[in-house]
Amino acid sequence: MPLLLFAVSAASADTKETSSGSPRPAAGYFGLRNSKYSNQANGVPEVAERLRDITVDPKEVADSQAVPAEVRSPKPAVDLTEGIYKYNAKIAMGDQGVALKMATIVRHENGAWTVTEMMETPSGAATDITILERGTLILKKRSLNQGTAAVNLEFTDDRASGSLDLNGRERPIAVQLGGPVFADAAGAQQVIGCLPLAPGYSAKFRNFDIQKQKEKLMQLTVTGQESVTVPAGTFDAYKVELTSADGGPDKATLWIARDSRKAVKMTAVLPQMSGATLTTELLQ
Repeated sequence: MPLLLFAVSAASADTKETSSGSPRPAAGYFGLRNSKYSNQANGVPEVAERLRDITVDPKEVADSQAVPAEVRSPKPAVDLTEGIYKYNAKIAMGDQGVALKMATIVRHENGAWTVTEMMETPSGAATDITILERGTLILKKRSLNQGTAAVNLEFTDDRASGSLDLNGRERPIAVQLGGPVFADAAGAQQVIGCLPLAPGYSAKFRNFDIQKQKEKLMQLTVTGQESVTVPAGTFDAYKVELTSADGGPDKATLWIARDSRKAVKMTAVLPQMSGATLTTELLQ
């Protein structure tokens, strides 16, 4: 899960009721705490309690929910290239919105790819760093930090292990996996751009849900190609639909430039925020 989607999930996975009885999003932590979506009287303690509620003991995850072992990561057509990508981001719900700034930095270091994704929010900066295997682009490590929250994970083909630390309280993560994790966290959009995209192309792959501490299956389909205009210019792009393949609420659309394979735009529905919409557009 990319940084911004994790931020929204962590901050807004629950709702509270206003004095009039209508639902409102829970107070945010990853960048939304001081936005129009939150009540400043609510803060980290509420989010800490919610994270405890939605963090699942790996021992309690039912085997029947495991992703089929035969689902393997798709093979990229090309490898990543070094670069810096800057985005405008906006979360919109009704007539309200939160504007954010994002940047993704891709570097080749120590025989692997290091991808750093940074997000500037009203309550401070959030950083997500991933280590990807060269060639396969399989996720090997992830480190996410914002304020007093931190997640550190290592991935093998059959295991995710590490810790979730919130306000100084560390919680171990140890989850059995059915296979490697792909196109998840920082650099996910750039990784998808490396696949052999063409109209009709489809693939399935695993992501890792930090809150529920289990793997999940994603379905990718290229539904066509079209011209899309963003602040960085107008691009002839593949339109890529991402949905859950195992009954989850995940739904997003990516536009990947055909010539450069840059991720130029993304929209995603956020069920954690009552159907709010996230949009990111390439600045440069």
